[in-house]
Amino acid sequence: MIIKRFRPFWSYDVQKTEEWLTSMAQKGYELIRINRLTRYFYFQQGEPKAVTYRIVFDKVPKQSLSKGLLNFGWTKVLQSGKWVVTMNRLSLEQIRTFPDREGIVKHNKKIMYIFMGILIYLMVALLNVILISTIAMSVSKFGHFNVFNGPYGFIPATILGLSMILCIFTVYSLITLSKTNQRLTGEFIQPNKQNGQGTSFLKDRLSKNEEKSLKSSGQLDMKWKLGWMYAPDRLEEWLEGMEEKGYNLYRVGKTGTAFYFKKGKPRKVCYCADLQNTADSNYFNIHTDSGWVCLYHSSSWSQKWVLWGQEYVPGEAKPQIYSDKLNQLKLARRIALTYSAMFLPLIILYTYNLAINIKLSVYSNLDRLQTINLILFAILILMFGSYVSRTWLYYNRLRKDHQ
Repeated sequence: MIIKRFRPFWSYDVQKTEEWLTSMAQKGYELIRINRLTRYFYFQQGEPKAVTYRIVFDKVPKQSLSKGLLNFGWTKVLQSGKWVVTMNRLSLEQIRTFPDREGIVKHNKKIMYIFMGILIYLMVALLNVILISTIAMSVSKFGHFNVFNGPYGFIPATILGLSMILCIFTVYSLITLSKTNQRLTGEFIQPNKQNGQGTSFLKDRLSKNEEKSLKSSGQLDMKWKLGWMYAPDRLEEWLEGMEEKGYNLYRVGKTGTAFYFKKGKPRKVCYCADLQNTADSNYFNIHTDSGWVCLYHSSSWSQKWVLWGQEYVPGEAKPQIYSDKLNQLKLARRIALTYSAMFLPLIILYTYNLAINIKLSVYSNLDRLQTINLILFAILILMFGSYVSRTWLYYNRLRKDHQ
């Protein structure tokens, strides 16, 4: 007998899906097919089995599993598109090798970028509907304006309702996929808790009371550095300059914008701000084994900024986290393109709204709300424009150095 089960969001949480498949096998239901379009799972009635399932995503699906996985008891159950379901009859304690999760993590990230773009533009569209409605109300002959009145009022009401549903679904998808990726990649190595080389210049953490005492005595100084990710080379130069003056970096705040320095002796420390799409434990282990210390990493899923530091002896060659300058140039270009894609559409949209407000001011005097809108649009255009220009200036500086 064949049965089917509907799982619309099974790929959002593959670990939960694997546990469900394992429980189905224990009841005697053997997985035989997955329909990715209808989101149905098909099972055949059989004998109860104690098995472990693992789902992987492979851009280049292979006909069979690697020898390493086969040697540890893994078998391929089925393949649906790029999704592959594997099974192992051994207990979890006996299994020493598991299929790689990197493909799922990267796949989820791509979906999250799409959902984030949808969410941003839904929010921007909603903001502009409110602003345009406010403008229309201010210039209305009768002093009021309601877009939902009239014979076609159901159209904007329907659009608004569908937009709200899409917004809720988008937020749910982002949260679920983000949690799934965190579980799949495991906990990141936390700053100030690494072993190995390079940790000598990083002092032990102080309690809050000890920090307050050092601040009051002038031995601990906190400085803000907002928006440093748009020109990370400037941050690196600034931190290295502070070290040479005897201001030793003690820690970085949770948001990455507050930098705490202890007054001490001048020293040579190389800093590197690195942007990564996927920063897992392997990424941290590679650099810590080379003597680097992770001072800060962002918690954002879309872009992982990591600040590294390594002390070196004066007169020695300055450490380089990436020996190939071309990789550094590619990173700078990716930073510029990423922030351009984020902010340029908003700049265009706000410029258009600013032009509408200026045009309205020709026909009637601006009231207080319209004046506030005009100032707000101008500030946003300048702010987002500065972000984009700073990233491209950063890329241009590195390109000149590379040449």
